[in-house]
Amino acid sequence: MEAQGARRRKGARVAAKSAAAPLLGYPSGSMTTPDPIAAAHGRRHSALALALCAFAYLYVFPYQSTLNNPNENVRFYMTAAIVEDGSYAIDAQRDRWGWVNDAAVHEGRVYSVKAPGTSLLGVPGYALYRSACAWLGRDFDRSEALWVCRLSASILPSLVWLFLFHQWLSRRGYHPALRDTTFFSVALGSLLYGYAMLFVSHTLSAAVAFSAFTLLYDAREAESPPRPRRCFWAGLFTAAVTLFEYPGLLCSLVLAVYGAAVIFRTATDSAERARSLGAFAAGGAIPTALVMHFQWRAFGSPFTPGHLMVENDALREAHHEGFFGAVGPSAKAFFGLLIDPGAGLLPLTPLLALAGLGLWIALRDRQQRPEALCVLSLGVLTVLAIASMNNWRGGWTVGPRYLAVMVPFMAWAALLGLERMAERIEAPTVVLALGATATGIAASGLPSAYYPHLPPEIVRPLPQLMGVLIAHDYAPPNAGNLLGVYGTASMAPLLVCALAALALCLRTVQRRRERLLLSVAALLLATTLALPLLRRPGGAADDGPEVLRARAFITRRWRPEGFDRAARLKAALTSSPAPAMKDFRTLSAIYAREGRTREARRALRGKL
Repeated sequence: MEAQGARRRKGARVAAKSAAAPLLGYPSGSMTTPDPIAAAHGRRHSALALALCAFAYLYVFPYQSTLNNPNENVRFYMTAAIVEDGSYAIDAQRDRWGWVNDAAVHEGRVYSVKAPGTSLLGVPGYALYRSACAWLGRDFDRSEALWVCRLSASILPSLVWLFLFHQWLSRRGYHPALRDTTFFSVALGSLLYGYAMLFVSHTLSAAVAFSAFTLLYDAREAESPPRPRRCFWAGLFTAAVTLFEYPGLLCSLVLAVYGAAVIFRTATDSAERARSLGAFAAGGAIPTALVMHFQWRAFGSPFTPGHLMVENDALREAHHEGFFGAVGPSAKAFFGLLIDPGAGLLPLTPLLALAGLGLWIALRDRQQRPEALCVLSLGVLTVLAIASMNNWRGGWTVGPRYLAVMVPFMAWAALLGLERMAERIEAPTVVLALGATATGIAASGLPSAYYPHLPPEIVRPLPQLMGVLIAHDYAPPNAGNLLGVYGTASMAPLLVCALAALALCLRTVQRRRERLLLSVAALLLATTLALPLLRRPGGAADDGPEVLRARAFITRRWRPEGFDRAARLKAALTSSPAPAMKDFRTLSAIYAREGRTREARRALRGKL
């Protein structure tokens, strides 16, 4: 009876979609009819969506060699130590490349304090690069080695997951425009974009968590016992969340409960249940064993992470407060994690704000209630846990990095809410989804591509940093440099890529007039949503001294150097036999805007 009710509800939703088709020109039934032509079209569409993501992920290399980013470097040091020394200890790497934070000391040796997953995943790429350098007789370059680790251990796995994510959404027959806006909000309009391009774990933890969820969801929806192989992979991905991120332990526990519930519900007898549970446990044992081996060899016990042994005095004291730094939730933390216009999850990826509606709808549907409870539990426990930490901000970040694991789950829930809205008001719902996605690409995607490690002093990244970087011709290393193009012009292909992604969301709208109207309405909505993100705190016209110091720190150390407006003007003044004083005043104004007060004063005196 329950299955029949679910089929009736699905039939009602299909009928509503078909009835709405004339408005936007969607082919009637194309979203639900499983014919080979439609399936082939879906695969091509997924491939095109992935190609845009691949371009965005591979075109730019947001790396500042003068910034000693501990979140990335300590993981990289551990990868190098495993390949070169067969050890987790990073003493030799710190002697060679310099001190790095986020390290713990045990019995006189130095170790990474991070969960080991990303460092382990980087081993094949690092070893291959090192061997290639020896074989070709060329010098080992640390920046190149880091790029290879980013590519092999972070970017490519993220792209594989994104393709599977889009395919999963497509198989479920969601509204094509809403499906694609949800996909690009996750892929290009959330903090997952920035952290997929770094040698860190946040995007990877979200990818494995949602992969486990979809494997179990598909098995439960089919109302047939999951095969042992599917159970094995679901268990492996469930435990791998903690392998990549220690705070992911709560997510692993929730997914483990959900997995056990799926197996108990779908298994037909005790023998089948035992086989499925055994396979699920066997998969989960592998990441668990890797974590325990790392902790045993590094910190003396398989059950002891290194946070209480952190080398940095201030960080060590913070971890000794409460339970590993968990001192209880605060209103400030909740606001900063979720609502803050400069760093909150919802303003930076506005589409996720509809997750509450989607979960409410799913909770009222008996067929989807287990999934809704899983996602709700995962989200509530994760937010409570991170809001209880004394380091909930996470340092230099793009968005709330400790909440990254929630992003695909919230996006799926938001899609459920959008689907229900589209059954009643299709065109406005598409405009809402498209405008929210465009805002996310600007608010999260832009800082991710330029500088995905914003200091806490930058409380409104778009007006306080991004505007200056773009106007003054700063740009991170990117593929355009290979063609001799630098500065803001070199980032133009990324803008084209973002516009192409938004256009792809409306690809199935058949009539050109409707596409144009939807695009204009979405642009207006995106502008409205972005207004709070463009305002400085308190309505101030100028930035305070802390912001200027942070901006000066970034611009003084920017790489590649020599291509920004100030550097070009300084070079012109240096080479000129009789430089004009007005050019010195212009240079001083540029320096002042960047917070570089020492350089601005010298330029006003006609000195370089």
